[in-house]
Amino acid sequence: MTAPTSSLQTLPGEPVDDPQRWLVNTPLLEIQHPRIRLLGLRLTQLRHQATDKAMACFQHVRALPFGCLGDGTGVPALTVLQRGRGDCHTKSTLLVALLRSVGIPSRLRFFTMPSGFLHGIIDLEGLPIQHCCVEMLLDRRWIAVDTHVVDQPLAKVAQTRLAAEGRRVGYGMHVAGETDWDGRGQSFGQFSASDPDSLPTEDWGAFDDPYQFYSSVSAVQERLGLAARLRWTVGARLVNQRVAALRAEPVPVTS
Repeated sequence: MTAPTSSLQTLPGEPVDDPQRWLVNTPLLEIQHPRIRLLGLRLTQLRHQATDKAMACFQHVRALPFGCLGDGTGVPALTVLQRGRGDCHTKSTLLVALLRSVGIPSRLRFFTMPSGFLHGIIDLEGLPIQHCCVEMLLDRRWIAVDTHVVDQPLAKVAQTRLAAEGRRVGYGMHVAGETDWDGRGQSFGQFSASDPDSLPTEDWGAFDDPYQFYSSVSAVQERLGLAARLRWTVGARLVNQRVAALRAEPVPVTS
């Protein structure tokens, strides 16, 4: 399978289907919950264009600190709001919930990634890991982003350390990864089209939320088992400890 690049928009032959398909509620998205709906309205009440509304939701979620909430396969959007942090699975769940609550079709696209981008945060012993981005339907194009996952202060520290170590990937970032989104093109922080070795190795397609992906794709259903959940819960504590230590590092001031 060809790895996705920065021109990723849809799977080969995948049409832009009925936008209503990507506006439905799920138990994880909770788009009818008052806190989700009111936050979506508050963020977008002075925005009239869909792109501007999407930018407001993106910026709010990106500002939440990166951190793990245990096993992220079944964490609802409201829990992410209450805990005030998240990783690619959980922050993406919240972003899709906010986008759908204000009428923007959106979805999660899941990839298998080389584990190297988590170097320094957790040792996966070379095992691949599932990563996801959020796709939004804007101007009849699916636009994919994952730059909401790592908040900007942490991304800056991570990229500074990568540059100092001469590494391309690690600490949840690519040294050349993006940390913002302009509302027009696609934006990826955890891999780079300029570095083929960092690209996803498998594209699993689009899903409404993480649980739908893990429960319907046989190759990853093991993640829903008790042993896997416990392993990820323990691993989440380690990730959060290492992220906290990384955040505490001073970042050199550049002129």
